[in-house]
Amino acid sequence: MKKKKMKAFLAGLCAFSMVLSGVSVSAAPDNTGTETSGESQDTGQSVTLDNEEPDATGDVTADDVQEENPEENQTDDKSDGTAESAKEAAEDPGAGIDMDNPENATGVKEVMSVDENGNVFQVEETSDGVVDSPEMQSRAAGTQVVNFRADASGTTVTDVTTYEEYGTGMSGYTYGKAGADAAYLGTENGKVKFMQSGVIGLVDSSKVQIVTLENVKSYSNYYANGTSIIHRICMDMTTEGYGGSITVGPQQSYMTTGATYYSYDGHYFYTDYDTMISDYRGNTRANSINPNQPYYNYYQYLPLRGQSGYSASELNTLVNNRAKDDSYKMYNTGSNFVSNQSTYGVNAMLMACVGGLESAWGSSSIAKNKNNLFGLNAVDSSPGTSADTYSSVNECIKTFAETYMSKRYLRSGYTYYHGGFLGNKDSGINVSYASDPYWGEKIAALAWSMDSDGGKKDQNKYSIGITNATSLAIRKEATTSSTQLYNNGELSNYAFLILGESGDFYKIQSDPVLNSGRTQIDTSTGVYSPSAMYAYTSKKYVSKVNSGTEEKLTGIVYSAHVADIGWQSDRANGDTAGTTGQNKQVEAMKIQLKDVGYSGSVEYSAHVSDIGWQDWVADGNIAGTTGKAKQMEAIKIRLTGDVASHYDVYYRVHVQDYGWLDWAENGGVAGTTDASKRMEAIEIKLVTKNGKAPGSTTQAYIQPLLQYKAHVADIGWQSNVYGGGIAGTTGRAKQMEAIRIKLINKMYKGSINYQTHVQDYGWLDWASEDKPGGTTGKGKRLEAIKIELTGVLAQKYDVYYRTHVADYGWLDWAKNGEMAGTSGCSKQVEAIQIILVGKGAGAPGSTDRSSIVK
Repeated sequence: MKKKKMKAFLAGLCAFSMVLSGVSVSAAPDNTGTETSGESQDTGQSVTLDNEEPDATGDVTADDVQEENPEENQTDDKSDGTAESAKEAAEDPGAGIDMDNPENATGVKEVMSVDENGNVFQVEETSDGVVDSPEMQSRAAGTQVVNFRADASGTTVTDVTTYEEYGTGMSGYTYGKAGADAAYLGTENGKVKFMQSGVIGLVDSSKVQIVTLENVKSYSNYYANGTSIIHRICMDMTTEGYGGSITVGPQQSYMTTGATYYSYDGHYFYTDYDTMISDYRGNTRANSINPNQPYYNYYQYLPLRGQSGYSASELNTLVNNRAKDDSYKMYNTGSNFVSNQSTYGVNAMLMACVGGLESAWGSSSIAKNKNNLFGLNAVDSSPGTSADTYSSVNECIKTFAETYMSKRYLRSGYTYYHGGFLGNKDSGINVSYASDPYWGEKIAALAWSMDSDGGKKDQNKYSIGITNATSLAIRKEATTSSTQLYNNGELSNYAFLILGESGDFYKIQSDPVLNSGRTQIDTSTGVYSPSAMYAYTSKKYVSKVNSGTEEKLTGIVYSAHVADIGWQSDRANGDTAGTTGQNKQVEAMKIQLKDVGYSGSVEYSAHVSDIGWQDWVADGNIAGTTGKAKQMEAIKIRLTGDVASHYDVYYRVHVQDYGWLDWAENGGVAGTTDASKRMEAIEIKLVTKNGKAPGSTTQAYIQPLLQYKAHVADIGWQSNVYGGGIAGTTGRAKQMEAIRIKLINKMYKGSINYQTHVQDYGWLDWASEDKPGGTTGKGKRLEAIKIELTGVLAQKYDVYYRTHVADYGWLDWAKNGEMAGTSGCSKQVEAIQIILVGKGAGAPGSTDRSSIVK
């Protein structure tokens, strides 16, 4: 449930935006200020800055900050919040922001929540949310609590409530129907001081109702159920029960099963409500059950630049467990999320969970009518009318990943950047993206549920660090003299994704897109390369709160060397190595087997521009080239030894202009030759011997010099495949009856001729250039074939071909008029593969047994 800030309480934000974004190309000190004043900063989790003398530059001020593109952060009060202005905003991420009608506010009449099992549901309103009467409450004694569902006069509040963050003056907003209660910390200068969802704020006393705890029927708490921590969120203090019971992670060792705890920041927990309020007012957490171990919900504080490990098919399955059929707009969208993760560097599973919460897995009216999964531009006054319409669900996902996330909410310097993680009202995307104070928690809860169903592939995968220091420099290199790329401004509980260490610095994943030299933020694009976009920050001010699993990859493990990037980190078992959508060539590969349970090796050969096929290498050695700017165009992979008896190896490649080709197997060619098309990405899988292929195997290899198609029993003429493709069928026991072959893109004079051996007829006359070879309409199986080239073409190329025969499977390769198939065996040819090879070059595979004659 989202609703962005209104003009009145955002008026001061632009003045702060330069300080908050902290984008600078100068080498500022690693902590140019002190910790932010205010209670939310000075707790047991705060970083102590010792007695270090500040740099002579002192605190960062608006004058000190040099933004990469100042116009990116300018707001436009003239924007009307319509689809047209939203389009303008998409073209220029900082333009067209309408403070009265925020860009992605969904209608406040519906509150979406999550239960303990990760199910999304709409919260039904059962009362007006007003506790007794203000007069009665003001005379009552006892612990008091803030009710955001009603104002001081006892009138129901139906809109968001705006406030000012204590200590920073930053404007914020919350929605009572999504989180009714907040800790009451007193009154200052006519404003009520409160804590909710991690933020300490000051709100006009007229806007909220102050009630005594003993007179309410419900207020928020946490429950340890023996396995998980459950956040029971109160959305109506006049009704017993909770509007949501959200799993916020595993039960911690300092918790007691069956116990109820209190917390309004989600980091420190108390067994007694009054003790919690006393600590909050005393600006400490000393009396919590975990004063030295603040809890950080992994998915709530995982920067969205952390990549999900789920493949397209795996995420499809997880999404489809929730979006049950194609009546849900999120059905079969897992591959779309993974594809956009690959291009824009935004976590695929977390994006899916945002869509799951916002659209109830694609069942909302906005999703169904407008392909809008995220309620983008659904302003509160008219969510169904104003919400943007997309030509497809994938277009909506792309816009969310590229524009809303990569170019906006994950970019330091953007008006609403508060850290690149889900977070809460203290820090993170939740600060400005959603009025629901527990929006970040709810999405994290969906991630816990989805990942548990998927085998916990993503849980605790990454190391996370937290800082409470202000203006902490994020630098190009691990030295204080290096260029400052950006800093965290005045944000507390600011999360980093830690990649490694370098001396006194942590190597971290950059939130914003960086230019190719990593010298500044690139505001012109949302395309993100995780391996190339990193930075450094001082260890001194960062506490590591999650150490990551340092996942040990097993199975078939591989790495790609990519232009402008270099060697990427290892991938395994079907994950994508390389890039898509970035026009970057794969130049080399390393492949190895790890803990597969059988002896043997993996061998592979690369086809490289200007070189052709290289010799086979094995077990982690380099195939291809590095430092020569030569693109790989194709690859062959095979298993040897005992492992080859237990597994088949399948692989497919993403190729320039063609996209993902089909799957090759066991030494077959994947990619292109004779086309000068770069290979851009690859996926490799081990499949149990003779098991089902991971997808289509029809066109794993493209040689754009010839085309052919098969006439198959019960099917008829199939579509053409390119050279290297498979015409016919396998595994379906259907006979080929005829074939057509033709040359395309001819560079030399000559023709291609072919002769077929047909049931009851024997060898028929030769056919050529797309004329049918064989029979149709007679039900006669094709049993063998010969193919030859003529003219100059025959001097430049050899033609190789092989057949898939009933009961035998694939036979070996024949060439230049030799017989492929069987004679005297009454066995049908079921499929065929044909390629041209430079004259005298090696065969594409074994030639030992290309035909069988009895």
